[in-house]
Amino acid sequence: MNHKLELRNVTKTFNTEEGEMEALEGISLVVKPNEFLCIIGPSGCGKTTLLRLVAGLDQPSSGEIILDGKEVIGPSPDRGMVFQEFSLFPWRTVLKNVEFGLEIKGMKDKARRELAEKYIELVGLKGFENCYPYELSGGMKQRVAIARALATEPAILLMDEPFGSVDAQTRNILQEELLEIWKRTKKTVLFVTHSVDEAVYLADRVAVMSARPGCLIKCLDIDIPRPRKRTSVEVNEFREQLLMLLSLERSKACISV
Repeated sequence: MNHKLELRNVTKTFNTEEGEMEALEGISLVVKPNEFLCIIGPSGCGKTTLLRLVAGLDQPSSGEIILDGKEVIGPSPDRGMVFQEFSLFPWRTVLKNVEFGLEIKGMKDKARRELAEKYIELVGLKGFENCYPYELSGGMKQRVAIARALATEPAILLMDEPFGSVDAQTRNILQEELLEIWKRTKKTVLFVTHSVDEAVYLADRVAVMSARPGCLIKCLDIDIPRPRKRTSVEVNEFREQLLMLLSLERSKACISV
């Protein structure tokens, strides 16, 4: 099934000791079925807040988030979330971590194990099913987190700086592996990153947010065939466009302070 996500004039305001703080203002965006969309913007612009709203972990102050024609009103297995920190249960093995969401759904033991093993193999961790998180590298832990998110077979995969905690070489490897997983599973991916290079390498389209309150200032189609060469002229041209947009937003943020 092709899954369509729509954000309609989404605004989010938080109450703080200093008064109301508007994090997001009037975000309207359509994420196409099977699209890999990256979100970038200055620090503090509300990227993670936006992802949490789509996940149903928080609610918009106004506006609507619609998935497959239904309003998002809370968390659901149709949206899988991968965080920057690995957020694995240290007392559970790789297999039991991946099975967790399936347990919540009430899936029976045999079916649960078979599905978990399928996604463990998909992320390249076959043979590590009985290992505990402390026995894994950072990159392996994030593969487990991705397998756990995929195991519930969500309509959309939400990823919040998922490779921000690993070294540069591991990050590049995980990016390549994620693209292969995306190609094979045909998931819709909404991916938050601070890295312009990562966005250009991964995305079909990059959504650029303004300084706080975050609003959508531009969506840029990255029409470069895959596999992409990180140092190609085309990649560098898109990189420069995005860096210029972000530089302007940082300048505005400094002036407003």
